[in-house]
Amino acid sequence: MPDNDIPRKLPAAAGLAWIKGGFALYRKNPLLLGAGFGVFFALMVLLGFVPVVGSALTELISPILIAGFMAAFRALDQGEELELPHFFAGFTRVPLQLATVGAIYLAVVMLTAWLALRMGFSPSEWMRAAQQDKIDPQTARHLMQTTLPALLLAAVVMLPAFMATWFAPPLILFGGAAPLQALAISLKACLRNWLALFVYSLAITAVLFLGMLIPFMLGLLVAGPILFGSLYASYQAIFAVWSEEGGPAPAAPESGL
Repeated sequence: MPDNDIPRKLPAAAGLAWIKGGFALYRKNPLLLGAGFGVFFALMVLLGFVPVVGSALTELISPILIAGFMAAFRALDQGEELELPHFFAGFTRVPLQLATVGAIYLAVVMLTAWLALRMGFSPSEWMRAAQQDKIDPQTARHLMQTTLPALLLAAVVMLPAFMATWFAPPLILFGGAAPLQALAISLKACLRNWLALFVYSLAITAVLFLGMLIPFMLGLLVAGPILFGSLYASYQAIFAVWSEEGGPAPAAPESGL
């Protein structure tokens, strides 16, 4: 039987089972899920073009939109009819808490970028180098000396931040966790299941890559919902109830994790 210690520690093969579970849920309503992801993707792109505050708005609103997809997959998981209001659950139920998660992640990104600049990393130098047909050895050596420490810093800081936010939206939406609590629990869950998440990351990257090969971004309308469906499946497996056969069982009460 699954480990009752929450968050559960699952074997490496669970990473593939999450994608399988996400695909099974996607098949229940591919049209509406695909349309929902299309709107999500378009909104992220449009916000990115907003001068000055575009990137900040993207980080703030992302957890809210992801929570909407979690509510949509919860409805499908429980045999309910998927409707448009499910996608707006993040806005209607816990928008402030979800936006707080986005704000904390944004603060970490900004701090990491500031530290990288202080360490000598220069995006403008890389842009100038990219525009040149040939880079002299001295310039290349200088770029590597300033870039490698910045990349190491980004890996050390941003990877834990990413893990802390990975399960935060469903933990807040379904479990009623406070933002900081959700971040801490999500980080613990990812660390306990790092091997399963490593397998999952390789598999879902392949799914997204194959989706991007289909013209006119149509493949992402399939791969994107599978990504969110697999996130829901992994949340169910680690925090809620998941049967031995790898399929969803009745969900835990909304008040618990």
